[in-house]
Amino acid sequence: MGMLATLALTALAVSQVTASSSSSAACKKTHHEGFNNDTSSHTIRSGKFDRTYAVKVPAGYNKKLGKQWPLILDFHGNSGTPWQQYQNSRYFDYAKGQQYLVVYPAGYEGSWQGPSYANDEVDDLHFVTDLTTHLKTEYCIDESRMYASGKSNGGGFVDTLACSDNGDEFSAFAMAAAALYTDTKLSDCSKKRAILESHGDEDQTIPYHPTKDGSGGPLPAVGKWVGWWGQRICDSNAKAKYSKDLGGYNTTTYSCGGRNEVVKHYQIFELGHCWPNAFSNNWDASDNYNQTKRRCLDKSLDFTPVVLDFFSKWNSSNAP
Repeated sequence: MGMLATLALTALAVSQVTASSSSSAACKKTHHEGFNNDTSSHTIRSGKFDRTYAVKVPAGYNKKLGKQWPLILDFHGNSGTPWQQYQNSRYFDYAKGQQYLVVYPAGYEGSWQGPSYANDEVDDLHFVTDLTTHLKTEYCIDESRMYASGKSNGGGFVDTLACSDNGDEFSAFAMAAAALYTDTKLSDCSKKRAILESHGDEDQTIPYHPTKDGSGGPLPAVGKWVGWWGQRICDSNAKAKYSKDLGGYNTTTYSCGGRNEVVKHYQIFELGHCWPNAFSNNWDASDNYNQTKRRCLDKSLDFTPVVLDFFSKWNSSNAP
């Protein structure tokens, strides 16, 4: 028994050293800085599918080997690409955004699980866990500061992730024009998360007040969905705080348990199906779309710095 115990302790020590060495090894690796959009060189196997992603490595990464960088996974909309989401959120335009390693996963066949139009053989939640596990072996990541953001179908998937055990390693979740096909009633989710969402009240793709099913199934009224998150985190007696018109938009927030504005929602007037951008220079505001119908040129809210400020509030120690 003594020898068996010794062997067991030795094996445990070896496994601990191996785990530590793996993390240390990742922090010694150099990478091409900037946006690496060649997804063919960023491929992992998840389930029975090869999955790809793009990555934005911060400037100065290779000069600061050993520094742990916070991570954002940023999910594109239906039929979108990592490049489009890179140009949509434009984290690289902001000083705070330049302090993150940002990874842009590619949806299988262009979409994320949840809506009826997605491939039901694909488990994107498992893919996220496979991806973060892989990233931790390649990059020096601050595992206490991992976040998820996304737009439309990608935003809806961020909500799906937030409602799953796979989302436990993330500290906060941010969405724009989220397609909330998997979260249509309070009981659909039991997790407590830090949640941020923006939505144009003239969105014709994922309406603020839907009167019929969307292209992927039933959708909740956005205001009700915000209230559900308030109840999930702050209990059934949660009280919302509603702002006045702040210049083209208003906010709904919930605070409780010492967590100020742990749920925050922006309702943007006269905005369509968009990641809000105050400079009309992101993908949604481009001439790739008919802006008469898309309505993404409104400049009242610049959402990306709002996301970055929200993420900066939360880490694995203080997040719900």
